[in-house]
Amino acid sequence: MSLEAEMSVLGCFILEKSTQPEILDKLTPDMFLSETTRRIFDAATDRYWGGKDLDPVILIGELPEYKKEILSFVDFVPHTSHLKEYIHIVIEDWRKKTISDVLNKLFLDLDGMRAGDAVEVIRGLVREQDIITQANDSGMNFSEAVSGFLEWLSREQNEDTCKSGYSSLDRATGGFIRQTYTAICARPGCGKTDFAVNLAVRMAKRGYRVQYFTMEMTARQLMERIASNLVKIDGTRIRDRSLSEDEKRTIKCVLEAFERDGRINFVQEPKISLARVRRQIDLFKPDVAIIDHIGLMERPNIKDNFRALGMISNALKQLAIEKNIAVVPLVQLNRNIEGRKDREPQLSDIRETGDIEQDADCVLFTIPEDMTDKQLSGEAWVDMKVKVAKNRNGKPTVIEYRWKPQYHSLMEVETRYG
Repeated sequence: MSLEAEMSVLGCFILEKSTQPEILDKLTPDMFLSETTRRIFDAATDRYWGGKDLDPVILIGELPEYKKEILSFVDFVPHTSHLKEYIHIVIEDWRKKTISDVLNKLFLDLDGMRAGDAVEVIRGLVREQDIITQANDSGMNFSEAVSGFLEWLSREQNEDTCKSGYSSLDRATGGFIRQTYTAICARPGCGKTDFAVNLAVRMAKRGYRVQYFTMEMTARQLMERIASNLVKIDGTRIRDRSLSEDEKRTIKCVLEAFERDGRINFVQEPKISLARVRRQIDLFKPDVAIIDHIGLMERPNIKDNFRALGMISNALKQLAIEKNIAVVPLVQLNRNIEGRKDREPQLSDIRETGDIEQDADCVLFTIPEDMTDKQLSGEAWVDMKVKVAKNRNGKPTVIEYRWKPQYHSLMEVETRYG
């Protein structure tokens, strides 16, 4: 630990007002490894953010027990022109200490952990350090920001977003934008898997590569839904293989055409880990990854289930950014909805953790009408709302669909967004 660097930074902060914004932009109190310098910097930053005057005399009045140290910091500063070097030393020492602490804890906990969990801890550490490095190198002036924005503005839209072909949904959200995380949420039996399958098929038809991670259903069961959707044959007949030879030939022809394009890739594992998701994405290189569903993923080996699921959600969000893809997890809602008269889902109904709501750029709820006693065959449908409850790329809205569960298809009722 370089106590001298911490003392120099504090001396600059106390004596030279012009250095304060730069120091606060780069450092936080927890980066000071000495308890004394950390406590004094914490008090000094409180005064700064409170708009109060700051000088050695005032600070000593607030922290009389540190009088000797504060006076020594003021005397110690070699020169404010070396401030960047002092800040760099403080950050480097803090990073080394952080890495050491995580690795030591990992070593102590290793016997009780799965290898995949240990790898994810290390990956998380690397991601955090990468973010710190990028943050230290991320400053840009206004002209650089303008230049970057104009370059982005001139690019083809398809480079940044994957359109679903549902026009109202695409207008509302901008499509499934790369580096974003869109959660599709519902209670069981409310159409979220049918909605996800329709999105996968539609995006594949539009030329995007879609990777579908399935933990609740087999790939064959998903193919039953896709076949029913594409050829408009009742899904129960396909399930029971109650088909004429002509229908079988039609299904074979349609699916083989889909297969030649190779746009959809299924990953069928009952409890997939984050490490396996990452590996499969590296192999297939999708534009969109659908996770069905996040609650069934293998969780880190920690006692707090809420935090474990939150860690998975955080990692999927970072994966979307790192791999430049759209990540779409399906999420179960809790039972609170069933106790309400209108059964209208809310963001607080997202099961087990608030991290999913926080991480998500968009949250979509699938809300079908009551299907009790409905006999659905032929062209009959159920009215379904897709509620865009959170939308970082637009405003919340509700989009109407006609859901035909017998064909596992959803058709959008064209309405004006807003």
